Amino acid sequence: MRAAIDRLARAYIQAIETTGILALAVVSAVAILQVFFRYVVGASLFWSEELMRYLTIWGVFLLAGLAYSRGEMLGFTLIVTSLPRSLRRLVELLVRLAIIAFLLVVSWSGFDFAWRTIFDEAVGLQISMFWIHLSIPVGCVLAVLHVLAAQVVDFVGPEAAASGPEAAP
Repeated sequence: MRAAIDRLARAYIQAIETTGILALAVVSAVAILQVFFRYVVGASLFWSEELMRYLTIWGVFLLAGLAYSRGEMLGFTLIVTSLPRSLRRLVELLVRLAIIAFLLVVSWSGFDFAWRTIFDEAVGLQISMFWIHLSIPVGCVLAVLHVLAAQVVDFVGPEAAASGPEAAP
């Protein structure tokens, strides 16, 4: 069971990283094309700025949870790390619960907003704004999973989380 969860987690991380890299590559390529068409050809690509903006938004929301898991988010931990271990774990739990509550509220509101814009269209791309705004709840729910995973790892310990129950003495 643990091996299946590990494979699923690795596949998820690889999919998110690949999606982020592809989004950045497409944004870069479209930016170069836009400059070429505007200054060399003399005709702008009317859809390029929207595509770059929306791919960047999706990339940020998809990668935010992964950044959290890797400790790449801004945090003020000076006071928390100086606390005794048991109190530090309690504070970290309370902070994670607050983060989860915030992300779930944003996710709910984001989905409601996306749903209300289902019939609105992006001017240049001619797609429903629902698909762009859906990045908010999707990214927030994925971030919740990362926060929960961090709590599980802290609760059972990184060694137990990495090796599973069969490796325990």
